[in-house]
Parts: sequence; C-alpha cells; structure tokens
Amino acid sequence: FSSRRRHTRYPLVTGVQTCALPISLCLLDAQQVRRVDGVTRLVAEDACGQFALWPGHEPQMTVLEPGLFRYRLTTDAADADWHCGACAGGLLRSAWEDGVQTVRIVSSRFLVDADAATLLQRLDALLAADQRLRLSTREEHLQLDLALMRRLQQLAQTAPGARP
Repeated sequence: FSSRRRHTRYPLVTGVQTCALPISLCLLDAQQVRRVDGVTRLVAEDACGQFALWPGHEPQMTVLEPGLFRYRLTTDAADADWHCGACAGGLLRSAWEDGVQTVRIVSSRFLVDADAATLLQRLDALLAADQRLRLSTREEHLQLDLALMRRLQQLAQTAPGARP
C-alpha cells in the first residue's frame, strides 16, 4: 500500500470537490478539544507519506505520524495563510456527519501555533519529556522488520545443512 496508490484512489480535483462545503476539523486530546470550521485543505503525514484532504474527499481513516500538520481556512485571497498544528501521532478519521464533512484528529497530545519551527521545538520537547506520548506506526513497522530479520537469521543458522 503506497502513498501513490492512495492519491490515485482518492482523486484530489473533481467538480464535486471544488463545490463542496468546507471541512470541519476537530482536534481532540486528553487536555483539550479544538474545533476549526471552514477548512479548505488539510495536509498531514501517515506511515505511507504525506497526503492532503480537500472538501468532498472520500471518507477515510489513518494513523498519523508524530509531527506537523497544516490546514488552510476559507478565504477569498488566492494566497491564503496556512495554519500549523503538531501532534504526537494519532488517529485521523474523516466522515460525513449530519451533512457536514468532519475530520477528527485524536491524539495523546496536539499543539497549535502560527510558527512551524516553534511547533516542532515544542513537540520535540514534549516527546523527549514523555516518550509514551509518541504514537508512530512507522517506528513500529521498523521494529517488527528488524525482529523478523533477526529471527530469519537465527533460523538460517540453526537449519540442517546450514554453513557456519
């Protein structure tokens, strides 16, 4: 399952999407709930890489990597500002609820700030203080791959006829 396949599976520019109502973004963690209405684009990263959601996209669910996400609000200006957020990893779920397209990000902790560099510093400090906050599918996959490689090496060494 690759990032490229996701992007071909969820086309980004169609007539339906350009006419759709903006997204309602809801950020939830143990300390706060923040709702942002009027989101016209959301960019985040999961284990497959970076992806974007526009109004009218297909419902989906994915596990986010720890790091930055950004979103753009409804505006008439062509050069609208991006708003930044950071999360310690979490679950992103998009769905249609009561006629409104909603994207929920549930994380053990998220931060919101105007400056991306400040957010990364705050997130790094937060994760350094408490590694249990980190939710990362990529790291889990790497650990599983390493464990599997070690086990295969052990099996190859103990197999009948194996060379020393």
